[in-house]
Amino acid sequence: MPITHFSFNDNKKNWHLEEISFDKLNLLVGVSGVGKTKILKALELVCRVATGGYYKLNGEDWKIGLKYANHEYEWTFKSGFVNPKFSSIPISKVSTIFYEEIVKDQNIMLLKRTESSVLVNKDEIPRFFKNTESAIHVLSNIQAVTSIYEGFQRVVFSEILQEQHFPYLLNPAESDEDLSIPLEQFQDESRQLPTVVKAYRLQQRYPDEFEKVKQVFTEIFSSVEDIQVSLKKEGIGVYEFYFILKEKSAHKWIYQWDMSAGMFRTLVYLFEISLAPAGSAIVIDELENGLGNNCMPGLMDFILKKAEYLQVILTSHHPYIINHISNKSWKLVTRKGGEVSVINASDIPQLQTESSLENFIQLNQLPEYKEGIS
Repeated sequence: MPITHFSFNDNKKNWHLEEISFDKLNLLVGVSGVGKTKILKALELVCRVATGGYYKLNGEDWKIGLKYANHEYEWTFKSGFVNPKFSSIPISKVSTIFYEEIVKDQNIMLLKRTESSVLVNKDEIPRFFKNTESAIHVLSNIQAVTSIYEGFQRVVFSEILQEQHFPYLLNPAESDEDLSIPLEQFQDESRQLPTVVKAYRLQQRYPDEFEKVKQVFTEIFSSVEDIQVSLKKEGIGVYEFYFILKEKSAHKWIYQWDMSAGMFRTLVYLFEISLAPAGSAIVIDELENGLGNNCMPGLMDFILKKAEYLQVILTSHHPYIINHISNKSWKLVTRKGGEVSVINASDIPQLQTESSLENFIQLNQLPEYKEGIS
């Protein structure tokens, strides 16, 4: 499992997450407003900083544990405050990273970055990068840092709502690719691509694997007989990618922007999870959003099966989802003011019954659940 533990402080907003430990399968539960989504957003920020994505920093600090290639890493990070009243420069341009530390296997110092120096394997190196850039991203080609950088690249955040009505534009450049690489290498090399683009390449290069996803989808939606990924040329070297499906009773194909939300979301989840390299983390906020009751059983069975070799981090309010995930994987989120705590269900005596239904009933009766915000 990539992420082992995580604590986070947003000092500007006075929001603090006490350390949470993660397992292979994790379901964050709690009343609305308690901080479940914010925990996932904090994780996303951390991964963006590590991998060079877009981010804004202003007084955040964190400590996160990551497991990759049979080693454990811990990244400690602190950023400075920016007061916009005294600057017309956007926060993202001036917020300073003033401390980073990477420790391997609990006692091997790989990197230490302060305001005055950067040490890699205890040797000082010239400071050639900006004070707004993470050392993990900038030094990712250095052996001591490569593994933790690659580990963060294997954390996948689902962004389905942005995809359905905006098909992706890209040059497929299939002729420039090695069509003979193993599937595992293909999954690894395409992990940062949009889901629809990965699905298109899977369809073109590994049709048997594409067929497996289609089979699961048509078992969930028995009215559907076929799915494909299509593309249309939009300009010189630019193509529009989109999902299409055909129902048994219809003569015309249905484009992704005309699909039901449940169909589209299920389709994207199936491809995202199927194409994640082994050992990746899949992070999904409020899995039930946009899904009808007919989608959930098949999708949940698929997710639980894939959780054998992926780490899965979910949030949900839905009784069906909560009931079909073992209470051993529940993590109850509570908040007191700006202080957020997470309690493992295994540490709550009332949730140790034999019946999943009884555990669900007991969960809803817990004071920590009913009065999760104080």
